[in-house]
This record gives sequence, structure tokens and C-alpha cells, in this order.
Amino acid sequence: MTVGERIRQRRLELGLSQEELAHRLGNKSRASVCTVENDKEDLTTDRIRKYAEALNTTPAYIMGWEDKNNPINKVYEAYQRQLQTEKDDNIIEKAAELYDRYKHASPEARKAVEVLLKFEPPQS
Repeated sequence: MTVGERIRQRRLELGLSQEELAHRLGNKSRASVCTVENDKEDLTTDRIRKYAEALNTTPAYIMGWEDKNNPINKVYEAYQRQLQTEKDDNIIEKAAELYDRYKHASPEARKAVEVLLKFEPPQS
């Protein structure tokens, strides 16, 4: 299996579109992902690391140096899931804090928050 095929396979395992993977990589379009998946571009070491991080795997897996079922990969994936859980918990905690502040705010402040929540910025 080629590097591009492993990247495509892992992307599909995660249920990501090429656009979503491109976004995780900081790219604006899926064209670069498509090029890599079709093995039309050699990746630098730095880009291999970025793809591995975006796909929650290791550079060694991307390069075909280890099996994705290797215990090291399983530990890495568990670590990535833990990081996401911590991020999610932090968001929930912040939302609860904001709601508590809203509950104890003056009627004028509540009205201002409600107006802001309904505000839609102009499309550019």
C-alpha cells in the first residue's frame, strides 16, 4: 500500500471528507489532499507529521513502517481521544460558567446578550 493509499484509508476510517482533512491541515481546498492521496506528490517529513496528527495516527503508519494495530498506535489514539475529551469538558465548563453569569445578570445585560445571540454579521 502506498503513502497516499494509507492516507486515504485512514481518512475514510475517520469518516472525513477531503475538505475536512484539508481544513485540519490548514489548507483552504481539498486539491492538495487529492494530489497526495493519488501519490502525485512526495511529502516532506514535516507534512508527514501534519498528516499523521490530522489523522490521529503516527508518521510511521503513514509511511508504512508499522501496522495500525500496533499497540503504540493504539496508545497514541487513546491519547488523542483523551485530549479531545479534555477539550470537550473545558467547553462544557465554560458554557456552564457563561450560563451562570447570564442567570445572575441584570435584565438589561440579559437583553444585550439575547440581542447579540440573534445578531448575524453581514456576509462578505
